[in-house]
Amino acid sequence: MKNFLKFIINGQDYGQQLLAWSALGMFAMAACSAHAVPPKVALTTIAGSAIQGQSLTKEGGFIYQAAFDTSDWSGDLLATAINVDAANKVSVSEKPTWSAADQLSALPKPAESRNIVVGNAGQSATVAVPFKWKDISESLKLDLNKASSSASPDNLGEARLNYIRGDNSKEGSLFRVRTRLLGDIINSGVVYSGAPTTSISAAGYAKFYSENINRLPAVYVGANDGMLHAFDAKTGDELFAYIPSWMGSRLSALSAQGYAMSHQSYVDATPAVAEAQLGADWKTVLVSGTGAGGRGVFALNVSDPVKFDAGSALWEFTNTDDADMGNVVGKPRILKFEETAGVYKWYAVVGSGVNNDSGKGVLFMLDLAKPAGKAWELDTNYYKIILPVMPEASVAAAKPNGLINFQITYGAAKQVYSMYMGDLHGNLWKLNFKSIFSNEWNINFVSAFNKGTPEVPSPYPLYTAKDDAGNLQPITVAPTLSYGAKENTIFIYFGTGRCLENEDITTTTQSAYMLYDNGTARADASPSNSAISGRGRLQKGTATDAGVVSVPAFMVGRPDRNIDRTKVNPIAAGWVFDFPDSRERQIYSASLLGDTLTFGTLIPALSGSSGSCNATAGTGMQYSVSILTGSGEFKASEVGILGDTIAVEVVSARKYKPKDSTGKIIKSMTMQTLQQGSTGVASIGGKTTEIIAGRLSWRQIHNFQYLKK
Repeated sequence: MKNFLKFIINGQDYGQQLLAWSALGMFAMAACSAHAVPPKVALTTIAGSAIQGQSLTKEGGFIYQAAFDTSDWSGDLLATAINVDAANKVSVSEKPTWSAADQLSALPKPAESRNIVVGNAGQSATVAVPFKWKDISESLKLDLNKASSSASPDNLGEARLNYIRGDNSKEGSLFRVRTRLLGDIINSGVVYSGAPTTSISAAGYAKFYSENINRLPAVYVGANDGMLHAFDAKTGDELFAYIPSWMGSRLSALSAQGYAMSHQSYVDATPAVAEAQLGADWKTVLVSGTGAGGRGVFALNVSDPVKFDAGSALWEFTNTDDADMGNVVGKPRILKFEETAGVYKWYAVVGSGVNNDSGKGVLFMLDLAKPAGKAWELDTNYYKIILPVMPEASVAAAKPNGLINFQITYGAAKQVYSMYMGDLHGNLWKLNFKSIFSNEWNINFVSAFNKGTPEVPSPYPLYTAKDDAGNLQPITVAPTLSYGAKENTIFIYFGTGRCLENEDITTTTQSAYMLYDNGTARADASPSNSAISGRGRLQKGTATDAGVVSVPAFMVGRPDRNIDRTKVNPIAAGWVFDFPDSRERQIYSASLLGDTLTFGTLIPALSGSSGSCNATAGTGMQYSVSILTGSGEFKASEVGILGDTIAVEVVSARKYKPKDSTGKIIKSMTMQTLQQGSTGVASIGGKTTEIIAGRLSWRQIHNFQYLKK
C-alpha cells in the first residue's frame, strides 16, 4: 500500500506528490494553459528556511527562504536581511538581498559554465560523473533520447541535457518556456553551512577545522528540476548541483511542452549537513533524500563546496539496495554511534519515510565511510531497526506505517545515547543505544520497553497517541526534548497529524502532547501496549476560541492509574490538548525557548475550483506554551501556511546580574521568534528568560591532599 497522494485534475494524473503544497489550494492551477508563455508571478513558499546561526548580533544576518511559482513550476532561493536596532528590536527587510534564480538567469552561457554532477546507478566504483553528454552513461543517454519512458527515441537527448543545464535556445519550439532556470522548491528546507563546528575535540579534527574555517559559506536546497543545489551564501551564485541517479528516467519530462499540466517531484526533501569522521579523515558531509521524487538517499562531501566535482559524491542508497527504503520525507541526521566498547563510527541516519514495499516504519543507519563500488550489506555497512505493528493498529492493512522524523540524546562522547521517534500509527518509541553495540542494533534489543523474554522479545512504545474516541493519531514531527531535574528524566513534546495524501484533509482531531519519561523501563500498567497507557494518565487541557491554552495544574510523575480530574494538583505523566480547528495538524517540529515551546500548525485549504488559476491559501496557528505546564496562547498565522519556526538569541540584549557569594550569575537571554510561511517572513516578538551561569555549585573536598598525590 502507498502513503502518497494520487489526485486527478481535469483528467491529468499528478501521481505521487506531497500534499504540503496542495494545502495551498493548488488543485486549481490545472486550467492554466500549458503552452502559453507563463508570466513571472509572485512566488509562494512553504519549505523550511535557514539562518546563519542561533545568535543574532547588532550586525544582523540573513534568512534564506525557498519558493515556487505554479505558473511554470519554477522556483527561487532568496536571501533577506534581518536587522537589530538600538532597542534590540528585530525586523526583517521587505526586499531580498539576492535571488538565486536571478543569478542563474544572469549567466551568459549557463549550459556551458554550470557545475552539475549526476549519480551513476548501481554500485559502480564511479559514484557520479559530470552531467555532460560525453560523460554520462549509455543508459542515461537512452532515457534522455526519449520524451518519456514509453516514447520512441527521437535523438533529442543532448538537446534535452543542455536544456536542463540552462540552454534556452529551443524554448517555445521543441521545449517548454521557463521564466526561471531554477526549478520549484516546495518541500525541501534550506540548510546553511559556514565554518565547521567548534563542538568536536577528537583527534585530527583541529587540523580539518583550521584548513576549512575560512571556506565559503553555502546554502543547500533541493529543487524539482532534478537537482540538489549549492549556492554562495553571500552572493546567491550557484556553486554546484547534484542529480541523484534515480532522477534519470524522468529528466526528459522537464522539457515537455505540457509539463505545467503534469508537474512531478524530483529532489523534494530537506538535506542535512554536518562534520563527520570517515575512516581517518574528517569531512563535512551532506545527506539528503528526495521526498516524493523517489525512494533513496545520497551522501556528498561538501568540505569545500567551491571544489565540488564528481569525485565528491560518496554514495547512493535506494530501494534496490533495500526494499524497506521508502520516499524519505523527513530530515536525515549525521550521527556518531558506539559500535563496540570505546570504538565509534559515523552514520547517516534516516527514517524510511513512506511508500516502502513492507509498509513498515524503519530506521536506517548507513555507514558514511562505505567505499565507492562496495555493495551495501545489511549488518555490515548498514543497519536497520524495524518498528513493529502494534495491536491497536487495526487499520494497518489500509494505512501502512512509516517513520518520518526522530530526535536524539547524546552520551559523554557525543555519541547517540537514546532516540525518540513517532510513527504513522501514532506510536512514540524510545530506543536506547547506551552500551548496546552494533551486533544488537535491532528493535528487540534497543527498545526501551519490552514485555517479552530474551527468547521471545515483545518491544512496545512509550505511548500511543489516540483522540478521546480512540482513533489513532499519526506522528510526523521530530519530538522536542527537554531534560528534567532528575537524572535520566526527559520531557517529550510532539504534535500529531499528517499531510501526505488527499484523504488527510479531513475533520479529525489532532493534539499536542507532553510526556514525562522518568528513565525507567517499567510500564504504568501490566499488561500494557505502551509504557504510559493512555490519555487517562495525562492532564487534559483546552485551547479556547480566545486564543488561550489552559491546562489545569498537576504534579509530574508516572501514575499507575488514571488521574482523578477533581483532585487538586493530581500526579500526571504529562499533558495533552486538542487543536481547536477540525483540520488542524502539526507537521513541523517545535522550538524550545527556555521552557517555552513555539510551534506552528497547518490548517489545509479545501481544494479550489477547477476553472481558476488562483490558489485558495491555507493557513495555520502559531502556539507558545510552557513545556512543563502546557498552558500558553496561540494566534492565527501572519504569513499564511507556516513552515518551521526559527528561534535566535539577540546577543546585544543579553544581560547579567552580579555574582552572589558562591559565584553564581543570573544570565538574562532574549530569544526572538521568526515566523516563516507561504507569504513571507515575519518577526513575531521575543521572550526573555533567565538561566543560571557562572559557578553552579560548591563541592567540599575533604581528602584533597590524597587526591592530589
